[in-house]
Amino acid sequence: MRWRSFTVPRRALPWLFYLGILVFQPLFDADATWVEWSVTALIALAFLPVYGWTERHACSRPYLWSGKPGGALGLVIMLAMGVLLAPVNAGTSVFFVYAAAIGGQLRPRRLAVRALVATTALVPLAALLATVPFPFVLYPYLPALIFAPVVGVTNYLVREREDQNARLRMAQDEVERLATIAERERIARDLHDLLGHTLSTITLKSELAARLVARDPERAAREIADVERISRDALGQVREAVRGYRSSGLEGELANAKLALEAAGVEYDYYFERLDLSPAAESTLALALREGVTNVVRHAGASRCQVRLEARGHDVVLTVSDDGKLPPDADFGNGLTGMRSRVEALGGAVSLRSTGRSTLLEVKVPLRARGGEETASAAMEAPATA
Repeated sequence: MRWRSFTVPRRALPWLFYLGILVFQPLFDADATWVEWSVTALIALAFLPVYGWTERHACSRPYLWSGKPGGALGLVIMLAMGVLLAPVNAGTSVFFVYAAAIGGQLRPRRLAVRALVATTALVPLAALLATVPFPFVLYPYLPALIFAPVVGVTNYLVREREDQNARLRMAQDEVERLATIAERERIARDLHDLLGHTLSTITLKSELAARLVARDPERAAREIADVERISRDALGQVREAVRGYRSSGLEGELANAKLALEAAGVEYDYYFERLDLSPAAESTLALALREGVTNVVRHAGASRCQVRLEARGHDVVLTVSDDGKLPPDADFGNGLTGMRSRVEALGGAVSLRSTGRSTLLEVKVPLRARGGEETASAAMEAPATA
């Protein structure tokens, strides 16, 4: 084992401040000599490598011994020091708090529970072994009896929250990976269905025109004209398909919004009315939803977010409301400006306002977006920065 395994990691250095409790006994003992002070210093020096080892290995090696020493062995040594050194210095009661702080981070759960129960149970035993007279013995051990389980349970809950966040990030990554694979398969299938027959037809007509050039130029010219027409139709179909791929659709964005908001600890509620939307309108609303949820996660400091999609007259309205605060610089920054340009290209409107206790983003788009190919293309190609 390398010597670095016994050094206290940087993240734990601030907690060494509490070792100052060890000096209380010689400090308030009128008969204390340099011997007591020396013993106190030796106790602190002996504790440091044990604490460093346990802090470094408790989570990665949650066992006593498995071919090599584990972090739980360091925990046992720390508790033994707290009990056996109690007659020498009652300040070793702080060792139980250190042990509880590390024990609460053990996995699986049963190990953490056992460590906290053992730590709490050993505090009264150490108090009985201490040589400090009553009621002064309560000063070091009563706080240890209170803070050991409190600190242990707190660290356990923090570790549990970190584990849940890690699992959520893994689930998000898996969802994104599967969605990417599914999207690639869909694109490949759509392009095969879209272009397979068309390219075969173009090939056949081109071969036919090449054979007819010499003996029937007029028919060869008609075949070439058909090839041009079919090619243009295919190009238009490919453009329509590619525009559809730029957005995962409203239902996909609703699922992404749920993952993003739950990961940020924001309560999510939505109402989704199924509407017959044009591809351009659906893509624009999906991008607007993404931008609105991104702003809630990054800037609002909200605890609750509600998303509504519904028809109002001849318009479809997307509303993203939260109980956070509207940032002072939220007057159509890059993301909101891009959103507004896309929506206005379809004849819609965007509003962002604060109602005192909540922030409301409202995106309104006509059910039948105005304009044709050029307007739809402009809406798709507008900036989409967050």
